Amino acid sequence: MKTVLKKLAKYLAALLLIAFIALAASIPMARMEWPGDLQQVHNGQPLAIDNVNLVTMVDEQILADRQLLIRNGIIERIESAGVAIGDEYRHIDVKGAYLMPGLFDMHVHAMDRKNLVLSLAYGVTSVRNMGGYPMHLRWRQELAEGQWLGSNLFSATPTMNGKKNANPLGHKIVTEPDKARELVRRYHSQGWDFVKAYARLDVPVYEAIIDEAGRLDFPVAGHVPYPVVETDYRLAKPMMTLEHTEDIFQGPLEYQYDDDAVKAIALQLKEMDATVTPTLMIFDHLTRLASDKQTFLDELPLEYLNPMMRRFVDATAGARWLGASEKLQVSLEKRNLYFQYITLVLHETGVNLVLGTDWGAIYAIPGSSTHDEIALLQEAGLPVEAVLKMATINAARVLRVEDRLGSIVEGKTADLILVAHNPMTDPKYLRQPLAVVKNGQWLDKNDLALLKETASKPSSTYFTMGRVLEFLID
Repeated sequence: MKTVLKKLAKYLAALLLIAFIALAASIPMARMEWPGDLQQVHNGQPLAIDNVNLVTMVDEQILADRQLLIRNGIIERIESAGVAIGDEYRHIDVKGAYLMPGLFDMHVHAMDRKNLVLSLAYGVTSVRNMGGYPMHLRWRQELAEGQWLGSNLFSATPTMNGKKNANPLGHKIVTEPDKARELVRRYHSQGWDFVKAYARLDVPVYEAIIDEAGRLDFPVAGHVPYPVVETDYRLAKPMMTLEHTEDIFQGPLEYQYDDDAVKAIALQLKEMDATVTPTLMIFDHLTRLASDKQTFLDELPLEYLNPMMRRFVDATAGARWLGASEKLQVSLEKRNLYFQYITLVLHETGVNLVLGTDWGAIYAIPGSSTHDEIALLQEAGLPVEAVLKMATINAARVLRVEDRLGSIVEGKTADLILVAHNPMTDPKYLRQPLAVVKNGQWLDKNDLALLKETASKPSSTYFTMGRVLEFLID
């Protein structure tokens, strides 16, 4: 019997060793992963998009009957329709369709390259990733170098949070001001676009982040930490954006349905010159999940979700909301409507807003979620013009890239979306673009369908685990 037990122990030890080696090997393997079906960049030929109506997102919003000339990925000239051009241009007659700047989604969690492929297929040409992992720096560089087609990627640092309720697979726990300063300096030197702050940071740690980032002209965005809200909400003034209308309800409103307090907070945010990303979509999404349960889940194209991330959601948020009681459902539906009200008050008060969705969380699908957010903002009562500005020029200004993105102006990058009807009248047509122009590359309906097909084959659990492990040891 002892011999059998010894053999079994050796066998189990060998299995554990093999599993450990395989797990450790997933990190370099994930770094080397290169999906063979990524679409290539082909933007060398100049374009002439003729008989087009331009939705510029600047002072003269609609330029009717124009020809847009694009060269080397840049908007070269805006001419009258039908102007003679050289043979080097690819001439595309769009027969009176409407062209506007590509959309921004300012709050996403991209855990797979294919997320950025799918997002682009919906005309979302730029995204702001709100929780950095080492792979995001690689993907951003690959996209900048034109190695594959996907949305432009702007990324936060790894999320800095306190101990309470921290996600060990996605947060860096910071409890000392000196450590916070060290991380800010390190992340700045690595080239991240901005710092991500989270809800449980202590006030001294938060203030150290803000101070050190300010010295480096390194923006900070994220959740206003609860201890900061309790001390003085105005301490959030230096933040580039404050995320989630839900955070306003949970933070300064203290879970109270108080219309007067909402208006007072909106005035305070206006005085702070704050920018808010409402993210109505994700709370509406979980509300529908809690109310309609499996019926709602069955409606979603879950083949686009990364398999490891889906299993994680299944075991956490998915299980929670699918199991919601009737009482909780009623509470969520009430909150959902109130978040729309808060967003409308912010708009009417003149608080700067940008569009974000939180896709990548709770079964939210890249790309289509952005259009869900547009519809929800309209449902909340915001004018179409304001909503589209949130998704274009407002976002570009917040990211400090308005010199090249966010509007149709000569000299800017040609990231554009073409639709059959005027999106200023009804933006629902943006959900099904006739074409997308990415850095001067024309992507017609067949190209967009191919991007979606590619996106339906996300990275494996093994490679995804390698990327998460890389974050943990970094």
